[in-house]
Amino acid sequence: MTAPSHAREWAESAATLRVTLSQDPEDLAALRGDVAELASEHGLGDRSADVVLAVEELVANAQEHGSPPVVVTAWADGRLVIEVSDGGSGLARLDVPNRPPRADKDHGRGLWIVSQLADHVDVRRSADGTTVRIELSSEPPIGA
Repeated sequence: MTAPSHAREWAESAATLRVTLSQDPEDLAALRGDVAELASEHGLGDRSADVVLAVEELVANAQEHGSPPVVVTAWADGRLVIEVSDGGSGLARLDVPNRPPRADKDHGRGLWIVSQLADHVDVRRSADGTTVRIELSSEPPIGA
């Protein structure tokens, strides 16, 4: 992997990635490749485009609505888990939308799109900021 311009750390296990992004949307370019590679390495090659799109949406939301730093942490433990955290006060609602936003709304599609691509989405808010976690598996979810 080539070294991106953003701060990136690979843990000793190649299954863990931690990236600190600036508010510059161009930092996403290097992250896309890292996330796609991690997804492919852990049996999600057929879903790598979905994984990348979900992470792009979460990072865009964190950059637009949150506060620095924006940190992406990913690891694999039989599933691929990705967290996008920022220092902002968080979403007005912590629940993940279960239906698409109305067509006349300018915002609100990102988290809904993410919920359609990932097997599980969780939003947490703390004194340190907001974290959105997605989980994906190479196995279909129960009931799928």
